[in-house]
Amino acid sequence: MHLFFNSFFMGIIFVSILDFLCFIGLKINYFDYYGIKEYFNIIFIDNQNFYLLLPISFMLGYLLLYNKFSKFFLKIYISVIIISSLSLYQPIGKKFGEFIFKESNKTFKLGSTTFSGDKLYEGRKFIYIYRSNLKKVIKLQKSELTTFTD
Repeated sequence: MHLFFNSFFMGIIFVSILDFLCFIGLKINYFDYYGIKEYFNIIFIDNQNFYLLLPISFMLGYLLLYNKFSKFFLKIYISVIIISSLSLYQPIGKKFGEFIFKESNKTFKLGSTTFSGDKLYEGRKFIYIYRSNLKKVIKLQKSELTTFTD
């Protein structure tokens, strides 16, 4: 039982370091770039997959603490930290954010007006859309949009 709890809690710390580096890079190089004004904590929590995060935390904690090849896995972990920190570099962080959040060429309907744009981020209450014809990011309440399609 001691092994399980130690592996799990240390794994959460190890995974959180990787997760935090990625999301800091996304915040700085994607969200701030497009002017998406959402609280970092909400972005961070809303975009976590806890069904994957919890078993990965246990597995990573076990591999780094108790496995007989823990030094080998530590080298891999340090490599993954370096890869995660690449999101702090502006071109990579922006592309990473676009890969995760951006949905291109969507059609939106606001009242009787239909328009197209790129959905940059859909938060709890707001949706951020880049209108290429206006060269502007617009922020709309999700409740205002009657439909949005592909």
